[in-house]
Amino acid sequence: MGFKLVLAQVSQEELRHEILHTWEARDAWKIPLQIGSIDISINKAVWFLFLGAALTFLILFIGSRALKNRPGAYQVIVEDTYGFGREFLGGQVGQEGMKWFPYTLSLFVFILVLNIIGLFPNSYPVTSNISFTLVLALLTFILTQYMGIKKNGAGKYFKSWTPPNLPAKFIMAPFMWFLHLIQEFSKPLTLGLRLYANILAGHLIIFVFLGLILYFGSFLAIVSVPMAVVFFAFEIFVAILQAYIFAILTQVYIELAIYAEH
Repeated sequence: MGFKLVLAQVSQEELRHEILHTWEARDAWKIPLQIGSIDISINKAVWFLFLGAALTFLILFIGSRALKNRPGAYQVIVEDTYGFGREFLGGQVGQEGMKWFPYTLSLFVFILVLNIIGLFPNSYPVTSNISFTLVLALLTFILTQYMGIKKNGAGKYFKSWTPPNLPAKFIMAPFMWFLHLIQEFSKPLTLGLRLYANILAGHLIIFVFLGLILYFGSFLAIVSVPMAVVFFAFEIFVAILQAYIFAILTQVYIELAIYAEH
């Protein structure tokens, strides 16, 4: 009842601002920068991207160099994160892939940190920006093709895109090769879209429940606010899950390229 009375004293404009500030403030804290006709201004989204990168560096790089015989909470987090990467990321297809788990572990921590940061009030969910998620996915695509060519040679790697012993090989081989080419491009596309869509959808659901207060009055807060809190808690689980899916699929794609000949 007291919460309802507090809301009743807040204007609709103030409520709208508090509920939608995350998206409306994207261009806040802006430092205008331009190279010719290209706008490279630093806005709120970029600041939180920098923050995510700094925290990832703090957890992985600095943490791995500050180990003690009697570990504290910080060292336990670092060691458990490393153990998680060795057990659940590297070597999905073969032991050669273990060499890539430091990268995919860093990717997992980076995306997870950005996902969690985006849940805090007055922050910005960087991973709900499709430009960012597609850039990460493009990097996965480049690394995958690079490792496939490096480990197998260009001829063997691209030849592996066509299954052996095809019937009517003269006709089917080009067709199957083209289908595999489409698949190679679709892998990073689905990676980027999946992360973007899940993080964006989660935030929008929370905003929808809070936004109901704007249209139906503060009395609805008794229902909408608890529902928003429930979905907020669920978004923490989604943040972890989506970071892991992006990292594990990146690891698998790279390893499949490494072992393409087999």
